[in-house]
Formats: sequence, structure tokens, C-alpha cells
Amino acid sequence: MKRTVLGIIIAAIVLYIWGFIYWGFGPYSTMIWKKSTDDVAAGKALQEFFPQNGTYFVPSFDQDQKLVETLYEEGPVAYVHMLSINGRPIMADFSNLIQGFFLNLVVIILIAILLNQVCTSLPGYLDRVKFVALAGLISAIFYDCGDAVWWMLDWSWELYQAFYGFSAWLVIGLILAKFIEPEMKQDSPT
Repeated sequence: MKRTVLGIIIAAIVLYIWGFIYWGFGPYSTMIWKKSTDDVAAGKALQEFFPQNGTYFVPSFDQDQKLVETLYEEGPVAYVHMLSINGRPIMADFSNLIQGFFLNLVVIILIAILLNQVCTSLPGYLDRVKFVALAGLISAIFYDCGDAVWWMLDWSWELYQAFYGFSAWLVIGLILAKFIEPEMKQDSPT
């Protein structure tokens, strides 16, 4: 149990550092996200037409079906996430970082439970790493590529997110596979 807990803690710290590097220094804000032609005017329009925080789909589906079809055909069609209608500091408050760490920790615990359930079938270190990496790849493809397919979100953004998701699972697998081994099967992290 102690080895598993130690592996979870190390994985949580390393993943947090990896996330900081990936999201802090990555090109998404300058190379992947598109820019409006006028941020001030766009911001005012967003405040006027999207009056509260939340996710909007334009045109909305809760109106006459013929009108929705016409609006769809004429465009634009948009998926809008209002994050802070009244603004916020450029850097989110510290609680966001703490919540992110605990989210990572919960996911790592769940992956440790998963790995513990199958580790007797995965005798080698690389077998366990490949198992976790494959699960991460499946998750990234299903979730992020699914958003690109089903919601038509931008492929470059979704692939950027998918790569992070996969790489996070890989980092977790590289670490947990050292701490969760077949002879430890009875050592559950729960």
C-alpha cells in the first residue's frame, strides 16, 4: 500500500509540473486559438447577447424548427463558452491551481485502481506502461476527437488537448508502473 500511495503522490507532482510546462509554454494561445478582429467590440457583443456564464449554442435549438434550419443555413453557427461575464484577473486565482492538483490526484488514484486490477496480466514494466498509455490514447481520441467530430470544434485545438490528455496518461503510466507490480496485486490503493 505504501508503494502505491508513494507512486500516486509522485505521479501527481510530476503531472502537475508537466501540465504547467505544457499549458504555460505551449503555442495554443498564439498559434491555435483564432483572434477576433476587434476584442473590445467582440467583448461588448458577448456581454450583450450572452448575459451569464455558461455554454451557448447559436442558433439555439429551443425555437421554431424552421427558424433554426434557416439560421443554420445562413450562419454563423457557434459554440460559445462564457467564462467570466464581468471579467477577472488574467491569472486565475490560486484556488484554481489547487482544484487542478486535486483533479489530477483523483484521476491518478482511479488509474492506480485500474492498473492494480490488471497488473497480474501485465508482468513487465513496459506492459503496464503500454496498458495505461493505450487507455489514455483511447480516452483522448474518444473525448477530444469526439468534440471535433460531433460538435465540430476546431481540430487543431482538439488535437492539442488530446495530445495533452494522452501525454498525461503516459506520464502517470511511466510512474505508476514502477510502483504497482504483479506481486502487489493485493495492495489496493483504496
